[in-house]
Amino acid sequence: MSAIETFDLTKKFGEFVAVDGLNLNVKEGEIFGLLGPNGAGKSTTIKMLIGLLKPSGGRITVLGSENLMEYKGRTGYLPENPAIYEYLTIKEFLTFIGRIKKVEKDVLDEKIIELTHTFSLEEKLKSYIGSLSHGMRQKVAISAALLADPKVLLLDEPLTGLDPKSQRDFKDIIREKAKDHSSILLSTHILDVAERLCTSVGIFNKGKLMATGTLDDLRELSESSSSSTLEDVFIKLTEEGEKDI
Repeated sequence: MSAIETFDLTKKFGEFVAVDGLNLNVKEGEIFGLLGPNGAGKSTTIKMLIGLLKPSGGRITVLGSENLMEYKGRTGYLPENPAIYEYLTIKEFLTFIGRIKKVEKDVLDEKIIELTHTFSLEEKLKSYIGSLSHGMRQKVAISAALLADPKVLLLDEPLTGLDPKSQRDFKDIIREKAKDHSSILLSTHILDVAERLCTSVGIFNKGKLMATGTLDDLRELSESSSSSTLEDVFIKLTEEGEKDI
């Protein structure tokens, strides 16, 4: 079953085409990595999926629905540069987000305890977000995206600023979410993380989805050896794509 589908999804800014006829299919329980150079259209795609940008053309289906208001409540979103309220404490902020997402109080309290323990934030619950380091703010933003136990996660550069232990904890959470039939679409520049974490990937370049599949699929498509890393395949495909565009 498909959790996320796009059909000829397009976004233009004036004459500039940021996303060009994207046909994407992310299945239930899949960890899908959206990879590409800076400016390839990855963040624009994620923003259209969550409703922050209106498509110039095409259709989006998430969890079987084209109604944004219907699926948005079951979707967790982490932007590349999270805007979180600096004048609230961690606990106040997470409680606020949980109430917006209509999480029951008892469940919300348990989730806040669980997530802040996972990311070693429990001793900082009463700290104002404005006083936190960049890495700690990222942990808070990830916790907020996970609060409502979403069936779809849209994550834009989720590992930015995280220390090695928090990166490992995050990856463990993502794998468990996938095992529980949630679907994860993440954009990342860290290709070795994508290689180890993602079940399949899509390579974006200049607004177009050039290739999609498992690492073995991409090796075959790029005529690379069986020992080639995702980084090797990515560079080969994007360099060939530059020649074709």
